[in-house]
Amino acid sequence: MELIQNIWSRYGFRGNPFDTAALSASAGALLPVSKAIVGRDMESTESKMLLGILRSAGGGRAVVEGDVGVGKTTFVNYHRYLWETEAKDKLLTPATEIAISGNLSVATFVNNIIGALLGKIVLLRGEKYVHGRPLLHELFLLSRVFTHRSMEVQATLFGFGGGVGRSAQASVPEPTEIQLVSYLQSLIDEVKKLQFKGVFLHFDNLELVSLRNPEETRQLFDRLRDVLQIPAMYYIFVAQRGFFDEIISPLERVRSVFSGFPVRVPPLTKDQLMEAIQRRYELLAVQPDRFIRPVDDTLLGYLYDLYDGKMRFILDAVTSIVTNLPHAGAETLDVSSAKTFLAELVIDRLQHELTGREWDVLKEAVKLGTFTNADIARALKQQRQNISKYFNSLLAKRFIYPHHREGRQIYYCASEDVRIIRDVPSRVLKKLLS
Repeated sequence: MELIQNIWSRYGFRGNPFDTAALSASAGALLPVSKAIVGRDMESTESKMLLGILRSAGGGRAVVEGDVGVGKTTFVNYHRYLWETEAKDKLLTPATEIAISGNLSVATFVNNIIGALLGKIVLLRGEKYVHGRPLLHELFLLSRVFTHRSMEVQATLFGFGGGVGRSAQASVPEPTEIQLVSYLQSLIDEVKKLQFKGVFLHFDNLELVSLRNPEETRQLFDRLRDVLQIPAMYYIFVAQRGFFDEIISPLERVRSVFSGFPVRVPPLTKDQLMEAIQRRYELLAVQPDRFIRPVDDTLLGYLYDLYDGKMRFILDAVTSIVTNLPHAGAETLDVSSAKTFLAELVIDRLQHELTGREWDVLKEAVKLGTFTNADIARALKQQRQNISKYFNSLLAKRFIYPHHREGRQIYYCASEDVRIIRDVPSRVLKKLLS
């Protein structure tokens, strides 16, 4: 077996053209969003909607919605890049998105923003600049304080380093919510001294909390309403389709401070997908026009249809095929061979992780598309309580996941990476499972 770290070098690439990570706002990345993005330019509907919010002087709030894997984070990263580097009126944006978790307090929410902004200022201007400004120095120490056994206090800022010193001892009280909000407002003034007009904040993971507990999520946004109105701050929340109607719309006080409609990000078209892959090839090619396509475009078209255009799963499927190929040569894999190999990979994985009854539930889930647990029970001619154990096991293993909610009813769908089993003939499936 050939042991090489960059298997893609066989094909003439410096990196993986099918990398599933969101395109980076960093100009130094192998696949910078400024060059690799396709289908989300200034003329797209979603870009026009987001620009309408970001062009409003004084601040703004918006929800960016879409299915898992369609490119929501890449879309927001593109606009973060534009507003920090290309715009006349620049907006400071943290290095990465800010995650939102369940049971989040207002104080924690504000503290996370302060830490993210301070981290970016350190990256831009260095620690000496921060320690030379009283407010920034104070916030630096408050961001994360660790007390050692010797009672010495050292402060680190979200992985950026820095210490108070061995001789410094301190008792740092936890700031109140009001104090933290005041700190944030003052921090915005410091940002403006760096020639930015405001800040662009990108929040992720909302589907993880809202689908599990929508009422708790609504209460969170109700508590955050006043913080969301701090001037010169642009809050962009990335969530699943339907988030705005379910979480924001029912809260009159909250809806009044948001843009009237969510920014909906659809999947790329099939032609746009092909263009995006071609652009990745060109950006990563060691020598222009001298590379081998790992798979043919017919396979990409098949995967597009199989995964409903969700690019993340298309990229992941091709990566799985290429990195698991048994031979060491570099050639373009034809669609028939690739489909068979991918199906074998998926089935082999499922064989090791599923019981026979879980298999039955998953096969029905793939057939149904979107479903409730009651739908699965009816398809298998079983009582709901008799399949709930297997249903919950598939949920825990992420072979099915919540798709959307209608009232109190949650609808689920099979994970994209197992959907290929619907295209495997029953006789072949039985043979592979035997």
